[in-house]
Parts: sequence; structure tokens; C-alpha cells
Amino acid sequence: MILTTRRRSKPARELQLTARTPPNPMEELSEEMIMEIFLRLPVKTLSCMKSVCRSWRTLISNPDFTLNHFRRSSLRDPTLTPPRIAYDYSIYQPHDDNFCGIGVLSVQSLTKVAHFRGQSYYLIVGSCHGLLCLFDFDGSYALMRAILWNPCTGFTFQSPQIRRYANFCGFGYDHLSDTYKFCGITRKLGPSGFVNIGRIYTFEPNSSWRIIDDIPIDEDISMADNLKGVYFGSSRECTLNWSFFHVVYYFDLGKETYGHFALPDRDSEHYIPCVYTTLCVLRECLCVCYGSSHQISQHWILWQMKEYGNPQSWTKLATIPFNYGNFARSLNKPHIISESDVLLLIIYPGIKVVLYNLNDGSLGDFPAIDGFPDLIEKSSYVNFYIYYESLASPSGLQSNSSKMLLPFIKP
Repeated sequence: MILTTRRRSKPARELQLTARTPPNPMEELSEEMIMEIFLRLPVKTLSCMKSVCRSWRTLISNPDFTLNHFRRSSLRDPTLTPPRIAYDYSIYQPHDDNFCGIGVLSVQSLTKVAHFRGQSYYLIVGSCHGLLCLFDFDGSYALMRAILWNPCTGFTFQSPQIRRYANFCGFGYDHLSDTYKFCGITRKLGPSGFVNIGRIYTFEPNSSWRIIDDIPIDEDISMADNLKGVYFGSSRECTLNWSFFHVVYYFDLGKETYGHFALPDRDSEHYIPCVYTTLCVLRECLCVCYGSSHQISQHWILWQMKEYGNPQSWTKLATIPFNYGNFARSLNKPHIISESDVLLLIIYPGIKVVLYNLNDGSLGDFPAIDGFPDLIEKSSYVNFYIYYESLASPSGLQSNSSKMLLPFIKP
């Protein structure tokens, strides 16, 4: 005889409790708390988290969030937006095709993160909030268009093409209208000689090129020490800056007007005219660097403008000894100051990275960058631009890149 026992069924309520999935801790958090957590995460992590769900993608893609994340990480925790150095170069090959190249270096290790070389003529104009602005042109310098690119996210947007070529140009952010703008000056042959024509493009939906009048620059724009305008942004100012001899010309991105102010007095510093004056922004101040020679000593003099637009506020920040070969042909550009007061400079031709300690005046060389010596020997120029990784993209713009635009748009 086989004895069987009937299995006692569980009550319906108990079955419901057993089948219930564990609660998701994120569902218990408010949107404000989730945003506060996201603001503390690195850019690369946030970029991956956009694919988790639609609500996260919407939050992380919001222009206000991306700008807040960039500002917060830049001020409080720079590791969230690692600094990068973007560079472009052009190589002229007799009896062969010429080409330009673009690459990205890691500041921490100065190793190549990405590199592209091709027949297209892409040049970097500047950087702002993690966005790089480029322009491309045909070989005849007759057509041009501006391109916005975020190397971290792969976002790209290109403007309509226009005639003329604006080698004298700049890129920056207008905080009054919350837009990014490209400004360029082209030269046109008129009845009484060449005239300068200002053009501006705002990166926003349905935008078009506009002409800006009242350009105060009468000189040949090719005589400028820096053809690519240096962007200076603060809560009060948003300008592009170019150096002409003893003057800084600037373009106010908000008011869309031009102005100028004097560079520091350099006559007493044995200024070397044949060495370019370079502009840069260090620690939220406009700076200028130029060469000085007295007897057998050679130096770079670095000045900092404590109050933007006030020539009386120029203050000497550093006097950097120079002993790297042909001084007259070398060009020095400061790029970034670390929290420990170490200044990173790039000197070329030759591409030599130098570290200068502002506290004790010591100089140190960074290891050579792999592949650069061969590159520099063939290139006609090399330009470097500092930027910080971010998720930024202009409000309302959708990436409109094509397969022919940038083969390196993917991060």
C-alpha cells in the first residue's frame, strides 16, 4: 500500500509576496537626488549610462545638466573631466597630395588617445566646455564651413558652406543667449584695396551666416600673432582675443562688438620682436607670453591680467629661462597650471613638452611623444588646444554628421 500526501497549496497572498521582485533602490530616490549622484560621476560613466533607460538619457542629455556637470567637475573634482590636448597639423608633400591631421593627447601621460589623418582640410579653431570647433575648406581656399565636435560623445554638427576663407577666426560661448558662436574675418579686394569682412555663425537650429560690420582692425589680419582667437569666459565677459603687436583686439560674443586694450609694457624687458606673442587663459585669467633676451640670457616672460580689459592689472606671473636651441624660431605656449603650481608648456618646432614649477623655478622635460619627431619634420605647422571632456552639446541641435564629414567622430 502506497501512502500519498497532498501538497498543501500556499495562500494567494503568500504567492504574491513570493513572486514580487526585489525593490530597485533607484526607484526610491527623488529626481533631485539622482541628479546629485550623477553630478559626481565621471564623463565616461555618464556617457554609458545614457543607454540604461529613457529617463536617464533625458536627464544626462539635458544642456543644463551637462553644463552644471562641467562647471562642478572643473571647480571641485577635475578627475571627472580629464583634460586633453587636441592638435592639428598640415603636411606638404612635393609632387604628392597634401593632407591635414587631427589628434588628441592625454595630459596625464601625453600619449595619443585618438588620431586621424586624411585628405580633408580640417583645422581646429578653439575649444569651449569640452566642444572643439573646426573649419574645413577646399584646396583652393574658396569655400569654408564650421564644424562642432565633441570628442567624448561623438556629437558633430556642421554649418552651411560659405564662400571665402576665414583663417582669422575664433570660437566661444555666449552666456547671454546660451549659444556657441564661430566668428571669422575674411579679406576681400575692394576698389581701394583689401577690406576686412566679419562673419559670424551661431550654432542653433535654422541658423545662417551673418555679416558683422565696424571691424576696427585695419591691418593685414595675417600679421596677427595668433590667428585663432583665444576664448575668455566669465560671469561678466565672453570674448575672443587676438594679439596685434602691442594691442589685444577682442570680439564681445554677447554684444557682437569689437574693442581693444594694451598689452603690458615690454620695452624694459628686451622684447624679441621676431618671436611671436602668444595668448592663453590660465586660472580664469587672460595671459600673454613673449620672448625676452638680455646679453646671454634668454627667457619667456608670462604676464597675467588680473582684471580682464584693464591694462593696469597686468602682473608678471613667471620668468622662464629658455635653453632649447634656436630661440628666435621657437614658439612657446602655456597650456595648463596644475594644483601644485606646475605649468605645462609646449615648445616647437621639435615638439618639446616642458614642466615649469612656479614655486621654485625648476624646469623639467616630459618624455618624448611617440611618433611626433617624424610628424614635425614633415609638417608646415602644428597647433595645440587644451579642452576638458564633457557631455556638452548645443541646446536644440541634433548631430548632422555624414560618413564624409569626420571619420573620427566616434569616441
